[in-house]
Amino acid sequence: MCELYKIFILAIICLNFIAIKADNPCIFEDTCERCLSADMSCAWCTDKLYELRYRCLNRTQLLENGCRPDYIYENEPELHTLIDAPLKDYEASSSRATQVQPQRVYVKLVKSHPERIKLSYRPARYNPLDLYILMDLTWTMRDDRETLIKLGLELATTLRNLTTNYRLGFGSFADKPEMPMIMPQLRENPCAKERQVCEPTYGYRHHLALTENAKEFVQSVNASRVTGNLDNLEGGLDALMQVLVCPKEIGWKEEARKVVILVTDGFMHFAGDGLLAGITKKNDKRCHLSGEGEYLGSLVYDYPSLEEIYRELLERKISVIFAVTEDVVPTYREFSSLMKEISNVEILSADSSNILELIQKSYENFIKRTQFSDNSPDFIRVEYETDCGGQFPTLLKRNYCNDVALGTTVDFYINLTLTDFPPTGVYTHKIRIEESALNEFMEIEVEIQKPCPCAEESDPTDEYSRFQCNDNGYMQCGMCQCDPAWTGPFCTCPTDATNATTLEAIERLCRKPYDIKQPDDLGPVCSNRGECDCGTCFCFPGYEGKFCECPECNADCDPERANCVCGQCVCKYGWSGNRCNCKESTDGCIGPMGEVCSDRGYCECGECVCDEPYVGRYCEIGSETDNKFCTFFEPCVSCMIEEKTASGKCPNVTDICGKAEKHERFTAVYVTEELDIENRCLARVENEFGIECDHYFTYKMINHLENYLLIQINKCEPINYASVIGFVMLATFILGLIIICIIWGCIRAKDAREYARFEADQARGYFMESPIYNDPIRKYVVPKEINRKQSNPFL
Repeated sequence: MCELYKIFILAIICLNFIAIKADNPCIFEDTCERCLSADMSCAWCTDKLYELRYRCLNRTQLLENGCRPDYIYENEPELHTLIDAPLKDYEASSSRATQVQPQRVYVKLVKSHPERIKLSYRPARYNPLDLYILMDLTWTMRDDRETLIKLGLELATTLRNLTTNYRLGFGSFADKPEMPMIMPQLRENPCAKERQVCEPTYGYRHHLALTENAKEFVQSVNASRVTGNLDNLEGGLDALMQVLVCPKEIGWKEEARKVVILVTDGFMHFAGDGLLAGITKKNDKRCHLSGEGEYLGSLVYDYPSLEEIYRELLERKISVIFAVTEDVVPTYREFSSLMKEISNVEILSADSSNILELIQKSYENFIKRTQFSDNSPDFIRVEYETDCGGQFPTLLKRNYCNDVALGTTVDFYINLTLTDFPPTGVYTHKIRIEESALNEFMEIEVEIQKPCPCAEESDPTDEYSRFQCNDNGYMQCGMCQCDPAWTGPFCTCPTDATNATTLEAIERLCRKPYDIKQPDDLGPVCSNRGECDCGTCFCFPGYEGKFCECPECNADCDPERANCVCGQCVCKYGWSGNRCNCKESTDGCIGPMGEVCSDRGYCECGECVCDEPYVGRYCEIGSETDNKFCTFFEPCVSCMIEEKTASGKCPNVTDICGKAEKHERFTAVYVTEELDIENRCLARVENEFGIECDHYFTYKMINHLENYLLIQINKCEPINYASVIGFVMLATFILGLIIICIIWGCIRAKDAREYARFEADQARGYFMESPIYNDPIRKYVVPKEINRKQSNPFL
């Protein structure tokens, strides 16, 4: 009876386990850390007196099965908004605008479980503008200086139309006053070769700190003097670094949008060029301006690198406009492409007469673009999602938006995920989500839920710990860690049990009931797919489950996309399909125009299924003449080709291509190899010679993140008429000579044949003279034979 009672109790426990597993996804997790990571509802019991085999359940189940409340460790995520001031435009009374909401948030992160925070951004009206004009005053820029003097007061009017709260500053630069940047003999007057007198060469000179007085700005520009250097490489980066690292001297205002417009017609020296002049010290990125505004480190420190300039621009929230002449625009566009979020390039006219238009245009581009970045540590993953204020039909994974109008609110959804515990053991951190060009940010106070408190190492030799595990193991984290020869919840089961009665009871734990309503009707031990060891099934390869009743999931069941439940893939959120390999997101179906399947089909498993008669990856092709992609990108590509081929017919490439980037940011790549004929688009562009030349382009997307516009440029050269005429004349002469030789050869051959025929006729005929030439006197001689036979009658 006692044995039957034990078997009955074990059967009830088994049924209880089965029922619990049906209600709890984490019942079989065997460590505290894996338990808490399995599901947000999971909790771990550390109570040493807890007798149930499974310690990973939800809190209610643990309490029902006898775990004391003080010994339950569970996930406790939190999210609170600490400061949530409403968005507002700039107000003079408070000297500040609010463009990001909320401003401060508290979040408690649990490992592997993301927390979602909503951030709202709205560009403010009337926001302060600090504009510092940094001008190249070498000899070739003398007329540009005069233009700036004339347009000084008009510049104030232009800025007033952009914002009523603006300030102006002015500085100039040339180059390092040392050979080979200058000629030593022309050190005092570098313009002597031009038969003019000008200032000695200097590196950078700060003329006027930021001020609201426009007349003072004009006077400062008028008081500046032109200088000169030897080559067409200037020290612009040297000067720009000082403008960035001298905030007190320049007068930058913290809450203002800070912009530097660098005006030049030449190229720039980079880090390492200073070695040519014997300057070996690396640029220290510190302020070295004298009280008069003179840069004292010009002959001490090398030029900065573009990377160092970029880091300072990001850190100090300063944007830069490169206003350069047309012949150097391609080089500066390459510079700007490396720091798109804080720079812009505009084409400067020969005398800078369009500088007002450039300032207005660039400022409008800056305020229409927003981008956020963060300083999160490596173990916290930060992801951004946004639809850019309704510009896209679904949320896209991106941290920037283009073409954001003033007064329009754009929402970003920020997902924080703790991927690992901090190696330093510090569990509180502050993450700043900040706008790249403004001093606007949201601060997130992060608290990390610590690992399970029982995860510390235990002492296997502790007497009480071993007593709790029948001296066959030791207690750790509420569970017995058994010695090699023992197993079971309290290490009571020998791994090589020989007691038949005990073996039968243990094997009963390894047998699954055929029907839950008939618990005594049990199936085979471990479903004939494994071995029973002290009440636990150890399955043969290819099977799993408590009773080895489930085949193992195959390789198609990716754990990142699905949970394996008894050999079947159960897709996680965001995945679908037989193999859970299909993203429910439509990101893979959004083409470069920002439409899902070009509105000509539907998205299935991340790929477009097109309506008849449309084809193409994004259903963009309707016929040979109907291709949405070609029509969408052709204006931008044509403009870029004109710029690349130096035809100079597309001065507004930024505006035209900016409309395309509004939908999808891309990188233009010029290729030399032939593009695929079936997928390429045609761009017919008239080049500088007036010839309509056919070029081709196509669009390539990698991992839905990196987007490339591949452009194949063909060369169409004009006809060289002098060469053509010369070639035709030479060909005519040679052809005529050949014809003459052929005719002469034919005549010679014909004469030879006629002469041969004449000689043959002579050989076959008699020689006869013409009677006209016969002598009139005749002689006749009687043959001797006749004389001897006949006598002459007259004799």
